[in-house]
Amino acid sequence: MRGARTAARPAPPFSPPSWRGKGGRPALRLARLLAAAVLTLGLATAARAEFAPEFRQLGLGVDAATLATDGYEGFACGTNGGPPGLTLTGWADYMKCAPEPASGLHEVYAEYGTRIGRISEMFREQFEEELWLQQYGGTRMANFPVVLSLLFDDAGIARGFRVVTDTRAAIEDRGRAYLLRQRVMPMYGDGEWDCIDRPPKPGESGVGDVFINQVCKKTLDGKYVRIETHFFRRPGQTGVDVNGQFVPGEYDSLTRWEVFDASLPAAALPA
Repeated sequence: MRGARTAARPAPPFSPPSWRGKGGRPALRLARLLAAAVLTLGLATAARAEFAPEFRQLGLGVDAATLATDGYEGFACGTNGGPPGLTLTGWADYMKCAPEPASGLHEVYAEYGTRIGRISEMFREQFEEELWLQQYGGTRMANFPVVLSLLFDDAGIARGFRVVTDTRAAIEDRGRAYLLRQRVMPMYGDGEWDCIDRPPKPGESGVGDVFINQVCKKTLDGKYVRIETHFFRRPGQTGVDVNGQFVPGEYDSLTRWEVFDASLPAAALPA
């Protein structure tokens, strides 16, 4: 059954990350790591004037042979927004990744900010509080943990860009993953989105009164943009155990943001 076409559903506004800290002095090693991380962050921020429209210098049309690897790590073959596959040394290894069945493109996964992410985790474990620097730690966009990849054709030209909220993230991050779309959609303008609300399948239900299973698409400036959003419970997920106790994390909360070269064959573009 095909869902009704609607405008993108509004979502609660974002709350800025907390900058409040508890009293007490951190360990000397942690303080040194924080100082180094702040310096790294300052250098990365200064370079953002040259970043591409999608994210940093990453976007359609970049060449794997000349695309810089500085600031990125953990290269691997992508798995359609899932965990990393075969380990790579950089973007230029794209041909080691099997082409996707529909598009024929080679997905290359990459990470960044993992050192800052480890520092933030150390801080949380030691002081039981989030560190303001966390928003720059790990592979994050707008403070959402994500899986990032580029999709290259056989000639090594990026014809696709993919970001999916990371299902391996902490429960707090997973719970708000569906809100990433509120940051992404304005990048391509508010109007002329073609959105479809998919109705619940048997066994699916809302999280409280909220059920979101929506796909929004737009073509502009030679790009095909697709944003998929989930916030619902899958069959068997109730949010409570047999004793009626709350079970955290029993839901599907996700944003999938994809941008493809609109000149690709229609069969290569996700529906």
